[in-house]
Amino acid sequence: MKLCYFYESAETRARDLQRRMPVEGRIGILIDGQIVDITEKAAHHHDLHDPQYLGVHTAAIAGLPEWEAFRKELAGMTNEGGVDPESVFFGPCVLRPSQYLDFYAFEQHVMTMRKKRGLDFIVPEWYEMPCYYNSNATAFSGDGMKVFFPKGEGKIDYECEMACIIGKPIRNATPEQAADAIVGYTVLNDLSSRERQTRVMPVNMGPAPGKDFGNVMGKYLVTKDEIPNLDECGMRAYVNGEQWTDGKYGGVQHRFEAMVAFASTSRWFYPGDILGSGTVGTGCGAELGKFLNPGDKIKVEIDHMDFVENEVAHDS
Repeated sequence: MKLCYFYESAETRARDLQRRMPVEGRIGILIDGQIVDITEKAAHHHDLHDPQYLGVHTAAIAGLPEWEAFRKELAGMTNEGGVDPESVFFGPCVLRPSQYLDFYAFEQHVMTMRKKRGLDFIVPEWYEMPCYYNSNATAFSGDGMKVFFPKGEGKIDYECEMACIIGKPIRNATPEQAADAIVGYTVLNDLSSRERQTRVMPVNMGPAPGKDFGNVMGKYLVTKDEIPNLDECGMRAYVNGEQWTDGKYGGVQHRFEAMVAFASTSRWFYPGDILGSGTVGTGCGAELGKFLNPGDKIKVEIDHMDFVENEVAHDS
């Protein structure tokens, strides 16, 4: 399944993202190239205003056992009455994640960035555990939205990533349990304010102030059965149509199941929680020694998961 939130206008999408509640959004599923509205069908199975599901319906539909009957019903649907994806406005595929963690899992990216800081080796601890920071789960934008960087930022950057999405509550998971809890994947652009990040890193409190102002989540929650081989998923980014990034998920050092297992130690994850892979090799401007300018359009795409494209700007 490819599940989404969609809107009839940019204005209705903006209102829902501000309130972080799907008041005006619709739940959709992609069938044969058409978005089919399944909101009313979902309402027949569950109270969509139940706090357990509010804003994470896509992950709940795909992952929780109590939605099993609905999943079977969806499997038999056609695209009759569907709409062209080009005619709608997509929100993030999970509107209201409770948690967003971002990892640092691709060796090529880590080595390149360390060399730029004058370091010619990767610390052994990086190979032993999938490290992460807690980012801002309230700051996701969707495809087609303008994304705003801190005022005056001189090194506007993107990060081409994949995200996994949790589909059921889990804590103290083994890698096998973690793999079962992952309900699907999506595109992630982890926006980066490099000057702000550089200023705060010497304090050893992590990169968050250069990261947590905004991110972009994919249009679709793509369930695992839709992806024949995750390792072969190409990850690419384009700036104003020019390709800057070309990588694959298969180059990852720490796989998603290892990330979930490590991060779930004495911690609950819930349906709709987002874990980012970290930047694929060649996956950001800082690696390449070039950055974005206000007005540039950045497109991040992953095989089987579609793409997100956004114009960058300075905040006012």
